[in-house]
Amino acid sequence: MGKIKPIISIIVPVYNVEKYINRCIESILAQTFSDFELILINDGSTDKSGTFCEYYAKEDSRIKVIHINNGGVSNARNTGIALAQGNYLMFCDSDDYVETNWCSELYETIKQGGNILPVSGIRFVYQIRKQKEEIIKVFPKKESFDKGKYFETYKKGLSGSLCCKIYDRKIIVENSIFFDIKVNRGEDLLFNLNYMSHMESFVTVPTITYNYVHSNEFSLMNGYRKDLFDIALMVYYAWKNYFKQNNVDTEQIEGFATYYYLNFLNVLQNTFDKRNKEKLVKKLIYNNRILNSSEFTECIELADTSKEDSRYIKLLKTNNYYLVWFLEQAIKLKKYLLRNKSLFRFSYFKRN
Repeated sequence: MGKIKPIISIIVPVYNVEKYINRCIESILAQTFSDFELILINDGSTDKSGTFCEYYAKEDSRIKVIHINNGGVSNARNTGIALAQGNYLMFCDSDDYVETNWCSELYETIKQGGNILPVSGIRFVYQIRKQKEEIIKVFPKKESFDKGKYFETYKKGLSGSLCCKIYDRKIIVENSIFFDIKVNRGEDLLFNLNYMSHMESFVTVPTITYNYVHSNEFSLMNGYRKDLFDIALMVYYAWKNYFKQNNVDTEQIEGFATYYYLNFLNVLQNTFDKRNKEKLVKKLIYNNRILNSSEFTECIELADTSKEDSRYIKLLKTNNYYLVWFLEQAIKLKKYLLRNKSLFRFSYFKRN
């Protein structure tokens, strides 16, 4: 008799996480739902991560360890998808950990039938140096939404992640939905948008099942990115294409424009991150390119900017970042002078 296939395949890319991999694996093995296989893709780790994975594989027959040359997280996930035997796929990052109800909550939802994508809540754990902060993002109730409303979960910080969802492997294989190995930021969202195009709806699960850990202040998510504008454009057009395919209403498109207008402002700030060693002139030229892009122009025209300084918005609409920068410096100088007004007076009397 052949081995019975598992219901769920859990895919975990592993790369130099010897400090966290035990916590990740043990949280998965502690699931109340037990009919799964755990595929650990050791992506060329140079620390003891691979050794720890092998130890757990000897202790639990549900675990498979695959050692590959380092090719990035997208390549590792694609490797896991190709090897998976389960009817459904779930993904976990090796420095994160899951709640005991992670599999059960999402599986109970998807097995109700229909082309649906279940989405649960997440606890974001920020642990930088000795400081720890938790932010919880969870849906108020279980509810089904047409896929045209999927952007609403993105604004909540939940649709981009893979890890609070469960996927139908048959849909993924039949439609060749894989991760783009050339992309190292935003790849989760691109995968989700591709997958959602084959769904009818998504279902919110009002439970926290996943703990997303930020422990490195200079990680890919938090650090300076020289190519942040290019990444923003890639995601921007992925959403635009999704809206076009799924007949999204005008109200959502305006909401998207507002969200992305603010995102472009964040990209402008990223240019002046202290880790960017370019000369000031190059930084100004780069940001001027952003303001002159058709994407920024489209967003600021459609965005709801009613709560912002109308003079600043008017200046942005000139598509001249040099003027914007000079205004920002003038505002900073004014605030500095007002804040140090008493200090200047003291210095004057001391000299006289």
